[in-house]
Amino acid sequence: MIRTLCLALCLFSAALSAAPFPSKPINLIVPYPPGGAVDPIARLYAEKISQNWGVPVVVLNRPGAGTTIGLNQAAKAEPDGYTVVLATASITSNAPLYRSLPYDTLKDFTYLSMAGMIPLAITANPRTPVNSLDELVDRLKRQPGSLTYSSSGNGTIIHLGGELFKSLAGVDMVHVPYKGSGPSVMAGVAGEVDLTFDSVFLMGPQVQAGKLKYIAVASAKRLKSLPEVPAIGEKYPGYFVTSWVGFMGPAGIPRDIADAWAKEIARVAALPDVSERLASLGVESVSSTPREFSSFVESEIRKWEKVVHDAQIPPVQ
Repeated sequence: MIRTLCLALCLFSAALSAAPFPSKPINLIVPYPPGGAVDPIARLYAEKISQNWGVPVVVLNRPGAGTTIGLNQAAKAEPDGYTVVLATASITSNAPLYRSLPYDTLKDFTYLSMAGMIPLAITANPRTPVNSLDELVDRLKRQPGSLTYSSSGNGTIIHLGGELFKSLAGVDMVHVPYKGSGPSVMAGVAGEVDLTFDSVFLMGPQVQAGKLKYIAVASAKRLKSLPEVPAIGEKYPGYFVTSWVGFMGPAGIPRDIADAWAKEIARVAALPDVSERLASLGVESVSSTPREFSSFVESEIRKWEKVVHDAQIPPVQ
């Protein structure tokens, strides 16, 4: 009787392990609060994935500690593909800035696929006496430190993007950090700072209203949506700064399950209604293979390590 029961349990356990993926609810961790900029992106993907895979995809908001709370929860989860996290570009700036992260950004995650890119730009207050990238560089060459630029905070991708520009252009300008993108953009509008570095999505309406003016986009080449605005990378090859979102899971997710995730994210990203909805949020829908995503993250971390070192930005305890 006991042998029969043990055999039955073993067969049941084997059947569970052989169940096709996915066969139970999925947890999607969002390391940001409900209603934040990342939350609607997560819920859009969760809805589309759930519809196609036929299992619930539950969005779990786990904000705090510069996204490390949610990311740590994902890193410590079972590597079976049923817990993933929608991470952002902050993981690449946090890696060289935080002395004691509870996880290794490169070793403790399985990178599944990128999901969205968020273009960034430099704008100026209308009263700032520069109207182009060439004029900005010329002014800063002649008068180092004579202009200020705002960012969404110390150590953010936007702050580091400004420092990278200073390094490549060989110029100096004064960084003024704010608590978030909203206050930073409004500081530019109010003339509290000369320049603002942030997303095209947030600053575009202010440009259209005549309250800001574009100086350059923070990319290697011009954006299709703003062909008249020069790219910093055109003048300084190698300059590329973007915000992004992407799906990750704990290290050790089986290859076939990681590939299934990548394939599904690519399917969702290509849906016309998803592209349209993401565009309304200032996000360009993209996808990638797991290898492409992990290689991109590693290269971004190495880039920001150098920027942090060269700019002597103090680490976060």
